Amino acid sequence: MTPVRRRNALLAALLVGVSGAFLLPQLWLLSISLKTRAGVYEFPPRLVSPDSSLANYGFVFAHTQVPWYLWNSARVAALATLVTVLLGIPAAYALSRERFPHRDRVLTGLLLAQMVSPIVLLVPLYGLVARLGLLDTHAGLVLVYGAMQLPFTIVVLKNFFDALPPSMFEAAVLDGASRLLTLRRIALPLIGPGLASVAIFNLAAYWSEFGLALVLLDSQQRFTVPIGLFSFQSGYETEWQLVAAASFIGLLPVMAAFVLLQRFFVAGLTAGATKG
Repeated sequence: MTPVRRRNALLAALLVGVSGAFLLPQLWLLSISLKTRAGVYEFPPRLVSPDSSLANYGFVFAHTQVPWYLWNSARVAALATLVTVLLGIPAAYALSRERFPHRDRVLTGLLLAQMVSPIVLLVPLYGLVARLGLLDTHAGLVLVYGAMQLPFTIVVLKNFFDALPPSMFEAAVLDGASRLLTLRRIALPLIGPGLASVAIFNLAAYWSEFGLALVLLDSQQRFTVPIGLFSFQSGYETEWQLVAAASFIGLLPVMAAFVLLQRFFVAGLTAGATKG
């Protein structure tokens, strides 16, 4: 075997190993979700039990509030992503193309804000949302989510705007195009992969967020998927096969989004890594 083939084989084996490490928890979760209550505790454990079935999924959909949790998460994640991207686009464009006093300080402040964990801000955020009268509402959760992810969104989109050639904007100015028209007709179509990758990343972050939702939501009918799954656990005995089925159902939308939109996500990552 030539050195090149040996290196490629080693790289392929490494990628397979890393992929297996990431897929194994999902496969084990799927395995538990198909087992009966007795099968969960059998020893030695088996990946596939003889009595495996889809009964747990039927029970979760028919006799629990998981479908409602899915709808709540979908609505909150979609609205929060929309708010974040709509606010992030003009801010990123201005930071990329406009020159104004203290511009560098604004960028530094955004980076510092992104480094602060939302958990540190739980108490002030709770007080602020309470004063706005938005406790236990999806609107309050959407506003908090958007504020938490906005610095990241602005910084990432700014890098994509920076990668566009200045001569293109100069030509647009000579043709009489306004800033808004230049942004809408020229810049946005060219950073489509960047917008898609930011949207996918934010969707996944909002879908799986737990701490803020746990503090800001009280009513079960408003719970998102992570909080709803947490409520599945009992203080006396937990039906782990049902928890596993509900958890796998909660994973499917995010997995489907990455599979269906992976070309946009990869294109965005590639563009951000090679341009500029």
